[in-house]
Amino acid sequence: MNELTNKLIRRWKSYRNQKMLQSPYSARYAFVGVGNHALQNLYPVLQYLGIRLKYICCKTPGKLQQVEQRFNVAATTSLDDVLNDDEVKGVFVCVSPESHFHICKRIIEAGKYLFVEKPPCQTITELESLIGLDVKQKVVVGMQKRYSPYIQTLKEKLKSHDMISYNMVYRTGAYSEGNPYTDLFIHAVDLSVFLFGKVEIRDFQLRERNGAATIQMLLSHGNVMGFIELSTAFSWSNPEEKLRINTTEGEYRLIGMERLCHYPHPKKCLGVPLEKIGIHTVSEQIIAERNNFNPLLVNNQLYSQGFLSEIQAFAEFVECSGKNYSPLSNLKETYRIMDAIQNE
Repeated sequence: MNELTNKLIRRWKSYRNQKMLQSPYSARYAFVGVGNHALQNLYPVLQYLGIRLKYICCKTPGKLQQVEQRFNVAATTSLDDVLNDDEVKGVFVCVSPESHFHICKRIIEAGKYLFVEKPPCQTITELESLIGLDVKQKVVVGMQKRYSPYIQTLKEKLKSHDMISYNMVYRTGAYSEGNPYTDLFIHAVDLSVFLFGKVEIRDFQLRERNGAATIQMLLSHGNVMGFIELSTAFSWSNPEEKLRINTTEGEYRLIGMERLCHYPHPKKCLGVPLEKIGIHTVSEQIIAERNNFNPLLVNNQLYSQGFLSEIQAFAEFVECSGKNYSPLSNLKETYRIMDAIQNE
């Protein structure tokens, strides 16, 4: 029996390894940018999925040889090399956020499929300009939280619940290297729009101290009330990202794309909560949780944060007419709110 079991295990492992080595993607792509975020979070996913890069474009000539040796691609400082090559079907863009808009315009005008890391642009005016150019809707914006399996699971579960309110906090340390609104806070704002829909700001407070900003907003999504705190006045060594959603049936809690739980509300008898007379015991239902012990794909942060799913979705969008959860036109509400809070 042991010999048969071991044989079956070996056959399963061999089949699994062969499947992992195969890639369903055959199109050729280019990547614009070799910054820290791209190297740490996006290139590893491309390698894992077997997405074939033909070019990597960067602005520093001194990096070209290193890039070619590292990735076995053609490295160039000219975006024209990419845009004029008919074999390149899709382009990934991840450079400094303020450069995204102008690069996106050129790629869209060239008729290529485009994956652009957030933010695709800085203002709603620029967004509307890109939407006007993207008549064939070939652009996927890297709002990775929309693609996180935790968010996808949560969104699906919320469809069957009557939501009442939510509370979201997004806290980091000081951010001096860019615009915290479009680089950081856009994550939380876009997530609220993605989960709860069109939003109205009912109340707004901003405090700026020592180069750090803290925003508190009271929001209304029709029948759903929301409270959001966005802040760079905390610490990068202990950041916080939490979401609590209250429904008539119970409460969902999501902690940092690491843990998603549900807490059913206690039942009542003749209007009296049973927990008040010691009958109800609070129960926690763990829906999904990242396990730091087992080094599996589902326990990798690139998976739980949504980086893998967003790039996989882009490749399937390009080659298999897959689903696009973040087209440019779908970000209008997010940018409307972002413009409003920046101009308060």
